[in-house]
Amino acid sequence: MKTFTVLLFIIISTTIYGQGYYFINAESGLNVRPDSNLSSKKVAKIPLGTLVEKVLDTDEYVTVTDNGKKITGKFVKIKYNNYLYLVSEDTKPFEREGYVFDAYLKKQKSENIVSKAKIDKTAYTQLLKKANKTIYKPKKIGNLNSIKTILKNRVEWVSESKNKVKSITTNNGQKLILNQSSNDYGFSQGWSGYYPEEDILVLEGGHSSDVCFSIKTGETHLTIGNPKYIIPSPKGTYRLNGSFGGQECISYFFQKNEDEKLIYLTEFGWDYDFCTFKEFYWINETKFIYKTLNYSIDSVNGTEEYFKGEIK
Repeated sequence: MKTFTVLLFIIISTTIYGQGYYFINAESGLNVRPDSNLSSKKVAKIPLGTLVEKVLDTDEYVTVTDNGKKITGKFVKIKYNNYLYLVSEDTKPFEREGYVFDAYLKKQKSENIVSKAKIDKTAYTQLLKKANKTIYKPKKIGNLNSIKTILKNRVEWVSESKNKVKSITTNNGQKLILNQSSNDYGFSQGWSGYYPEEDILVLEGGHSSDVCFSIKTGETHLTIGNPKYIIPSPKGTYRLNGSFGGQECISYFFQKNEDEKLIYLTEFGWDYDFCTFKEFYWINETKFIYKTLNYSIDSVNGTEEYFKGEIK
């Protein structure tokens, strides 16, 4: 997000309480203020792709110009932390509240983006004949010394613990400092690696979870995923992606390739446990099919269930 010029600012005393989880969608990070107005000082800057909780809506609207475009939004109160990146001068882990401009927030779950319907096995089998079964296998570099050479001047490593990352310098020149007080992840031989096609570094966290960083943007596994789970549509317009959270299940979401940038769309599987997710195939650029196992009837083997879906 580039520096913007204020065009209009209206304050209304009414506030509306709300709640939900959102990703920061400002390329250069989003400023946090203690009060819901632009004259309030900036107390933190949250990087692109960071997950925050919205705890309060206000009716304090503002229209800005960002990169030549007029954008209208309002101030909302969020709950944020510095567990991953240092967003202020504080190095000790914290969780706080503050106000941000909501035009640069992206919903974690947007059910209206994707439609799905349950189908029978016969219909699924017929659609499977039309499915794209190409497997995406991005190149992975698994040697730490090679990775350090490739990412020299872009990734800084902690000297006393050579497998841990200290900072990442993104393509737009931001230097994002990782909070070492809460750093329980690092490079693990065989598990971790660097994917040059995606420009993503994969590290291992607690319970063998994925901790991934886009060297381009600074985004994490929450919005860029682990490249090993990518299933692109035939022409690459959309893709299913995901990351392993260390609790048996993989968290899946959709991305869109837009103007040579990958845009997070929505979490996928908000209405059931995706530990039961068995297979996924694209039929065309927007339509897909997938199979799950339902253990409510057969708790041992599970019952196969079939679905078709579409990105609207």
